[in-house]
Amino acid sequence: MEVHTRRGMDGLEGLTGAVVVIDVFRAGNTVIALLEAGAEQVYLLPRLEQARRLKAAHPDWLLWGERGGLPPAGFEGGNSPAAAARMDLAGRRVILTTSAGTQALHRLRRARPVVFATFANAGAVVELLRRLEPAEVHLLPMGLEARRPAEEDDLAASYLRLALLAQPPVFAALREKLLGCPGAERLRRLGQQDDLAWCTRLDVSRLVPVVERDKNAPFARPWRV
Repeated sequence: MEVHTRRGMDGLEGLTGAVVVIDVFRAGNTVIALLEAGAEQVYLLPRLEQARRLKAAHPDWLLWGERGGLPPAGFEGGNSPAAAARMDLAGRRVILTTSAGTQALHRLRRARPVVFATFANAGAVVELLRRLEPAEVHLLPMGLEARRPAEEDDLAASYLRLALLAQPPVFAALREKLLGCPGAERLRRLGQQDDLAWCTRLDVSRLVPVVERDKNAPFARPWRV
């Protein structure tokens, strides 16, 4: 198994092998929490207008997301794993659009599997990939607004790479870096301390969001390891 770390959106259409989408603050964790709360599918859309059109076509689906870290007007939820974890979403479908974590999915048409990973489900993701034994694994830290590196995503990519090589670092030191990085300060400024606490835990979920597609959009479904 060859493990590569990729940054940026260029060339994603041609990727084959496994792709691990990493958005620690917060989309990856929001997808995990929505599925843990019982959602059947989480539709992942890059643009606000796409999300609103899908909501108009399916009024009973929940519309969640963020721009600038906050829910857009008319949305029923933000990009918040802590809020998702408090809900009972059994049998529901959710539409999610964010400024980073949902931006790459429509480009990854040749890669299999495509999964979301954070620290919260890192062990489960590593176990799944070892079971599937893809020839190549591409770690994709999404960064800030899918444009600039984000320390939390790079830390998670490094952790996953070493874990796949059976050399995981000690998490306590990484958690101190997470809590002191610019992304953590941004969440504090937005009053999102609950999300920060949710996103800085290791291996609290055995659920791996696996991305599939239907006529509407890419969506994540739960795969428990």
